[in-house]
Amino acid sequence: MRIPTALHTLFFAILICVAAAPVSAQSWPSRPLRILISSAPGATSDTVARGLADVLSKSLGQPVFVDNRVGADGIIGMEACARAAPDGYTLCATTSNVIIWNRVLRAKLPYDSLRDFAPVMHAGFFDSALVAHASRPYGTVRELLDYAKAYPDKVNWGHFGVNSTGYMYMEFLKKSRGAPFFAVPYKSQPQNVLALVANETDVSLTSFNNAGPHIRSGKLKALAVTAGRRLDWLPGVPTFEEEGIKLPLRSWEGYHYPIAVPRELLERMNAELRKAFDAQTFRVNIVERVGLVPNTGPPETFDQYIREQLKAVTELAGYLGLKAE
Repeated sequence: MRIPTALHTLFFAILICVAAAPVSAQSWPSRPLRILISSAPGATSDTVARGLADVLSKSLGQPVFVDNRVGADGIIGMEACARAAPDGYTLCATTSNVIIWNRVLRAKLPYDSLRDFAPVMHAGFFDSALVAHASRPYGTVRELLDYAKAYPDKVNWGHFGVNSTGYMYMEFLKKSRGAPFFAVPYKSQPQNVLALVANETDVSLTSFNNAGPHIRSGKLKALAVTAGRRLDWLPGVPTFEEEGIKLPLRSWEGYHYPIAVPRELLERMNAELRKAFDAQTFRVNIVERVGLVPNTGPPETFDQYIREQLKAVTELAGYLGLKAE
């Protein structure tokens, strides 16, 4: 029996598509890739992304460039990520603020943290410190709280967005300890720290990548750290948990793909990222330099962590009375 021409054509079209799929995956990558990031140049996550781009370009045999899409508390960059072609050529550098805080604190987002992105790998945590200008009359968290209560709204707390860890810590201390701080917003982490060093603000909670050099030089002093234990180079500075403050607000870095990227490419990129983070040169030159605490693993582990974080931060926002706007 002769197969009708239309069915014959359709049959071979299907065969071609099926045969081409694995070939396409095997030939990936065949052109340059990009790491799309919503942070500004100079930010901690940007430093990691640029170091990673150099490593990936060598291991993948294709140029890898960093594409900074800055603005609107990371919304511009994440929207661009969600709309990127799901072909494995756009890797998105993500952080706790764009995946967790935005979803909890923003009523209308042009992206959905769970629906639009596929977790690739959790890179690790950015430990931060509550720092004050060296000239301020407080050297501990308790002294800061007492001073803020004695002088309501006179302590200027710098932050870089309502979706930042620093802002959430400020709101928690205001609510739970009755310390009235005056919030001063900046557009980025580097701007926030520079304002503190220039004596424009009094305190801020920010990453060691930005504040560390100024702490070492004596321009800033650390009052507490977000790490799970005291840091070797700051043995006299307690953790927030030691101060009786335990929050699900440890800043992190991770990587996502647009949701429809084939599973084979997602797993390949996960393997490439883990290999890069295991490389001694990358660890010494990038990871250790910026103070990133690695926490790499499979995509499933990262996905579970994100879901747990969303639940915990939603509960915290409810306690603070923060409503999505």
